Amino acid sequence: MYAVAAPVGIPADDLIIRPARLSDIDAIVALHREAFADTFGAAFGPRDRERGAQALAAGWRRQGPAALRGMLVAEYAGQLIGTISLRTRDMISDGGGFAEAAFFETLGVWGALRSLFALSLLDHQIERGEGFIADVAVAPEWRRRGVARALLQRAEHDARARALAYLGLYVRETNHGARALYEQLGFQAVYIRRSLLARLFFGQDGWIYMRKELT
Repeated sequence: MYAVAAPVGIPADDLIIRPARLSDIDAIVALHREAFADTFGAAFGPRDRERGAQALAAGWRRQGPAALRGMLVAEYAGQLIGTISLRTRDMISDGGGFAEAAFFETLGVWGALRSLFALSLLDHQIERGEGFIADVAVAPEWRRRGVARALLQRAEHDARARALAYLGLYVRETNHGARALYEQLGFQAVYIRRSLLARLFFGQDGWIYMRKELT
């Protein structure tokens, strides 16, 4: 198991960072719904977050293990307390049809079309040699205690093992805490991505693309 710096209040040997499993899906979706509440609200509507979470979980289950490729979870005392995903170009699959079917069945035609369109505004075209970081989420009671840092360090270790050239990620312009953490770990801002449609859906002016060279 890869050793990481122990978060505050967690003995080093008690923090487990491991690949996500299908049995983790409900816990992962619950964590993401909490950590990305604004994104869930924008994508599924403020009254449909629960059904949106159900659609997401159903879509992942239909995709099977491919849905969780590259996702790591942080576990402490049997509780899932954080997630991160390291995605590469070769992980792109055609399993999206399973997720779309689950969205239509759970949300109806209009709800599914709205949600899929909103989420597509956050898509990123992964380049060759890039390890794209996404889904950095930590349970509220474990934030600002080093869990996100430990997950990022593990993702970087895995990226280096894959001989990737660089890491990339997006962070909201207004998320100053996350930006500071990424800068401490060697990420540098490259450009700001702005979209009027994304602003209408998510209420954000822009996302900063940050990059860290690994070579």
